[in-house]
Amino acid sequence: MSTGDGPDLVALVGSRIAHDLISPLGAIGNGVELLELTGLDTPEIGLIADSVASANARIRLFRIAFGAAHPGATVPAREIAALTAPTPGARVAVDWQVPGDVARGPAKLALLALMCCESAMPRGGRITVTASGDAWQVSADAPRLAPDPALFAALTDPDTPADITPAQVHFALIGPEARAQGRRLAAQACETALVLTF
Repeated sequence: MSTGDGPDLVALVGSRIAHDLISPLGAIGNGVELLELTGLDTPEIGLIADSVASANARIRLFRIAFGAAHPGATVPAREIAALTAPTPGARVAVDWQVPGDVARGPAKLALLALMCCESAMPRGGRITVTASGDAWQVSADAPRLAPDPALFAALTDPDTPADITPAQVHFALIGPEARAQGRRLAAQACETALVLTF
């Protein structure tokens, strides 16, 4: 997504924040592993380890979803696997079915779509990501979905809702990003399923 003729400042800020946080989170994780190797394996250490693992996965997801997607850049399959792997306490399971390394542009859209689906899954569920040729699909299945009609309408409307919150910012970013990539974003929803395609 670009901002006029200048650089995409939102994406650059996202990339910078993620870059600066990944290293200290990794260092904390390494420190916890060293403590466990010394025999200090307590419930508190386990809680810290779980929290660091969850934070690492989330910041890596944010780096791709909110960061800069340069033409020709790819996301390695191992990185996708790491950021979509189950984390302790996660209420949403992700089934990423796109094999191999993926181009950064569609990966960014897929993760933004994944976040939109998560927002509609208050009781958790499963999100499946597939691709056929250049067409991608992100689908959510849950016992109960609660999509916000205004937010999901914003996916295909160039006008961002004025009252969008920080927790909903992915809804404001995915439509412009899809248009910048020359893709058409579509969404379908019912009580137990939600499908986003681009």
